[in-house]
Amino acid sequence: MLIFKVLHVLSMFIAVTFLMGDAFFLALAFWRRDLRALATFQRLVGARPVIGSSIFLLGIVFGLLTAATGDIDFFRGWLIAAYVLVAAAFLVNVTPFVQRMPKVAREALEVEAGGSSAEDVARRMSSVRTGFLVSVALNAAIFVALIVDMVVKPF
Repeated sequence: MLIFKVLHVLSMFIAVTFLMGDAFFLALAFWRRDLRALATFQRLVGARPVIGSSIFLLGIVFGLLTAATGDIDFFRGWLIAAYVLVAAAFLVNVTPFVQRMPKVAREALEVEAGGSSAEDVARRMSSVRTGFLVSVALNAAIFVALIVDMVVKPF
């Protein structure tokens, strides 16, 4: 049904905008070891990454509803490729580098409040920096591949 397709495209557009916008800002803060930027992000954004992830899941539901109501075979090659890419995105985001990032961001807030050592937090930023930057690049590549797959339907 057309409404599910529209909702799928809109929700995915919003989700990718939120998720990648946040990721690029955080990657820059981590790359520069900028505690102030990281604390500012955490203070301003708070739970938005959870919102972006939730909208992404909602987009998946709308995509499945589009296939179910649009007489689209769930086992078409381009849909199987999309399933694999979505699974890859989830796998990238459960890596320790990504999972430690929110804790480090909260600690950056504590530094501003005088509760944690800036050097300790900067050291933790450095310990996950490369892995986090790789995960951001992988996420960007996965999202680009998903968009190409959905538009071109190569299989």
